[in-house]
Amino acid sequence: MLAVTSYLVGGVSGYLLVLMLIPDGSQVALLNWAGDNLGLSIWAFGLCLASFLATLHLLQSRLGDTVNYRSVVQLDQLSDVWIHVFIGIGVVWTAIGMRSALVDTLSAPQSLGNDAGQVLERLVDGGILLALSTTIVGAAGGYLMRLIKTVSIGGQLTEFYYRHERVDWEAALGRLENIEHHLAAMDQRRPQASNS
Repeated sequence: MLAVTSYLVGGVSGYLLVLMLIPDGSQVALLNWAGDNLGLSIWAFGLCLASFLATLHLLQSRLGDTVNYRSVVQLDQLSDVWIHVFIGIGVVWTAIGMRSALVDTLSAPQSLGNDAGQVLERLVDGGILLALSTTIVGAAGGYLMRLIKTVSIGGQLTEFYYRHERVDWEAALGRLENIEHHLAAMDQRRPQASNS
């Protein structure tokens, strides 16, 4: 949990540092840009990212424990689900933005008779910008999350699965050796029984 907290504190600190370094008028412009381009999806993206980081932290803490195999598999799958949900948020908000733009534009049929520039302006103001921006953030963020997972715990995860698989193979080989010894012992007793 400490690592997740440090990620969140680092993210918020970095964001605040960027806001402090940007001139006053630009801060408002940056917030307006985020509102125009991402809308309410920023909350969904943020919640999904925080859940991914928490899952990644739990997964990393459990990788040293070979007894808790099921938990590691579940957390590994859950981290992949968060990546797909992040991409999905971008897709859903793309549809929301497109629908909003079309409804806004088509709700005023008299404006469709105007020039193409005014129609395009209504589309952009209606949600096309939101649709395109959330698509980009969802896709790029999803791939970055996959990269973060691979770089941070990919090797440990592969080693964990290899160790678990090796334990299963060693157990199976041990059973086969026991069977082999048992058959050899039976083979040695058989000639003695036939000689007597």
